[in-house]
Amino acid sequence: MVVRYPHTATVAATTTTVTDGKVASESTSNTSIKGRFEPSEGITRVKDPDGEYTEIRGKFFTKAEKIEGAKTLALEGETFRILRWHPYQTESEVWLD
Repeated sequence: MVVRYPHTATVAATTTTVTDGKVASESTSNTSIKGRFEPSEGITRVKDPDGEYTEIRGKFFTKAEKIEGAKTLALEGETFRILRWHPYQTESEVWLD
């Protein structure tokens, strides 16, 4: 049987607290999510919702809801920068660099 979401990734998100217009504190949290990683063949150009083209190294598909402040996704010993997180009705598509 094929497993739809065979990978487990760790998403690092940064939360910043601002008080009186100044940064009061900044904390980083790590969350594990299940999903499916699909690497690109080299660098792939995709058109984002703003109509601009972006180069990505892969996509991560997950049922996890969008994590606010997500910056990086670590998977199988490699860390990717999160370019966009597209939440859809039943799953999310995360573009990675």
